[in-house]
Amino acid sequence: MTLSPCSVDCVCFLRLGVRNARAPAESSRAGALALKYAVWWLRVDILGPGPKCPLVRLVRKHRYHATAVATPTEPLDVRPFRGLRYDPKRHPAFSVVAPPYDVITMADRMRLVARSSRNVVRLILPDVGRAENARRLLDDWREDGTLLPEEVPCLYRTEETFIGPDGVSRVRTGMIALVGLPRRDGTILPHERTMPNIVEDRLRLLRTTHAQPSPILVTYDDPDNDIDAALRAGSEPTPIIDLTDDHGTHLRMWRVADPGMQDRIHSVLESRSLLIADGHHRYATALAYRDAFPQDTSANAMMMYLTNGSSPGLVIFPIHRVVSGIAEELQERLPALLVKAGFAVTEAGDGVVQLEAAMAAIPHDHGVFGLVRKDLSPLLVHAEPNPDDQSPLSRIDAVMLQERILAPLLDLPADVVATTYRIRYTAYSDDAAAKVDESGDVGFILRAPSVREVEAVARSGAVMPQKSTYFYPKTLDGLVIRTLDGPSDELG
Repeated sequence: MTLSPCSVDCVCFLRLGVRNARAPAESSRAGALALKYAVWWLRVDILGPGPKCPLVRLVRKHRYHATAVATPTEPLDVRPFRGLRYDPKRHPAFSVVAPPYDVITMADRMRLVARSSRNVVRLILPDVGRAENARRLLDDWREDGTLLPEEVPCLYRTEETFIGPDGVSRVRTGMIALVGLPRRDGTILPHERTMPNIVEDRLRLLRTTHAQPSPILVTYDDPDNDIDAALRAGSEPTPIIDLTDDHGTHLRMWRVADPGMQDRIHSVLESRSLLIADGHHRYATALAYRDAFPQDTSANAMMMYLTNGSSPGLVIFPIHRVVSGIAEELQERLPALLVKAGFAVTEAGDGVVQLEAAMAAIPHDHGVFGLVRKDLSPLLVHAEPNPDDQSPLSRIDAVMLQERILAPLLDLPADVVATTYRIRYTAYSDDAAAKVDESGDVGFILRAPSVREVEAVARSGAVMPQKSTYFYPKTLDGLVIRTLDGPSDELG
């Protein structure tokens, strides 16, 4: 049997642990930590990440069983950092950036690598799935000058001009910064469930590369646009990145290197909280890594893309579901079952355009979704609000679909949905309808919640089903890369 580089590292941890096991004070604690984490990683490497593995239990700790929070429980720490950036003279930004890992298909990955052998996709989705390949590439690219360290700590102001799935043009502004990871709930608010197998995969990659190429998207509340004004005032005049991506989004990025302006932005945000818009699995990964390797002090923060939750440029689109494995007989009975379950069911035109128009007319405190089946007219399905349930979750259509349709009628409870291959997701209703026509599966067309509805869920301590929101556009990876010290360096 051949052990991975993670397990090779563990040999060093074991040696250190044995050496310090009988030593006093700090050395003894370091030895205990070394032994503990070495055994964890050896078990993962030899046995796989089974349900009894301590690492898996640590990952599952961060599936967001939060308590209700009204105000932040500790100060928000937003600060500049010295990241790595691609040398623009040798590697134009368009050729080396990529969307987040979870929206990249195999064909996308091949296209990105063909565009440039130095594309960041090779760090976030390593060659042949091996994390050690990503670490080797990162080291090589730093050595040969592909990636250059920033000379001074910076914030990075961003501006994205885009056309969403609804055909409307908008501008989203924000910044990339380093954000401290809180120890208590309330400062950074998640709103979606995470899937442990994905966090395990991301954690193994982070453990090996000690790098964060992917900023998660978070929002802050700034109705007066004070942060945007400060960022514009503190930006250097010429953008360091100016590109148009494959989806037509025009992105520009400027350095904010003025320490005085950085301090001002830190001070304004210190008393506020952040809502995670996109990147729940990466956030859970960062928490798991921090808790697994407390000796790596650089793990107390992660790179984030912060944007104003009050801006009209921040928009959420729905994510529709196409469910397979539903027998034809059950498909025929679905309308009657829905009526029996307390829903009103009516025909809604000839296609998804008319269906979505009908859905938009339903008040947001009513649950609603569209039912699409092959060769049949789409159905508008909605329910009156429950006067006995005024929780924030009750206003989320994806929650209603999960709890009243998928689980009881289609035998797809939340834990099954988290791992099943029976559900395909798409942000485009016409794509969902096309999948139904092609496969004979059943489509569920949803409405998007508002930013305020998502924030209310997060502040209540509840979480929504995964794939409940689609904040558009996706943030790009590779604009700047943040590196960590790594636990081995600290213990060596």
